[in-house]
Amino acid sequence: MKKSYYLSTLLFLFLLCSTAEPPNTPEKLYEEAMKKTEGGIFTADLETAEEYFRKIIELFPTSKYVPQANFGIAYVKMKKGNYAEAGPLFETFYQRYRSHFQAPDALFLAIKCYLEFVDTPDRDITYAVKVRELASMFIKNHPDEPRIKEIESTKQKMLEIIAQHHIEIAEFYIRRKMFEPSIERINQIFQDDELRKTKYGKIAEEIKQRIEKKRSEMHK
Repeated sequence: MKKSYYLSTLLFLFLLCSTAEPPNTPEKLYEEAMKKTEGGIFTADLETAEEYFRKIIELFPTSKYVPQANFGIAYVKMKKGNYAEAGPLFETFYQRYRSHFQAPDALFLAIKCYLEFVDTPDRDITYAVKVRELASMFIKNHPDEPRIKEIESTKQKMLEIIAQHHIEIAEFYIRRKMFEPSIERINQIFQDDELRKTKYGKIAEEIKQRIEKKRSEMHK
């Protein structure tokens, strides 16, 4: 009997929720979208949250909630684990709403999303370069932000990855006695003050000396 009553109550609540009228003002849409974004296991509904954020943009394009709705869409995608879409959306938000109160959060989360794709130094460094770029922007534009130390640390890690990448490729060319492309890689470190200041700057100097020695030996 109790079980039957419990199931009936759940069914009633489900039907009540499913037949309830959706919010029809930007304020209510945003309020409900946030509830469904940050809700617990039984109240979170990311699909509906994204739908409500989009409705704000489509139905109320002049509303003050439009920037927050754009941020919300990116945030929902990030919560779904869709970092490939969330990263560019956060980045676009930052470019479009630079003075908005959520701008530092957008830039911070863009960095976090792109970090998901940063590979090891022996692989592609496209995302390491992107994270370095955005981290530099964060440090320059938001020096008093509480998360500045974390971003500075992240940037340093990206510099190490990028510099090590150039070193490994230079070594690859040296093993094949292809000295010109090796020098080109080393020069990418020498021509970038931040890369040169990493521990790989000294290694680049040593490699350059080694190349010059091998060249001279070949011409004897």
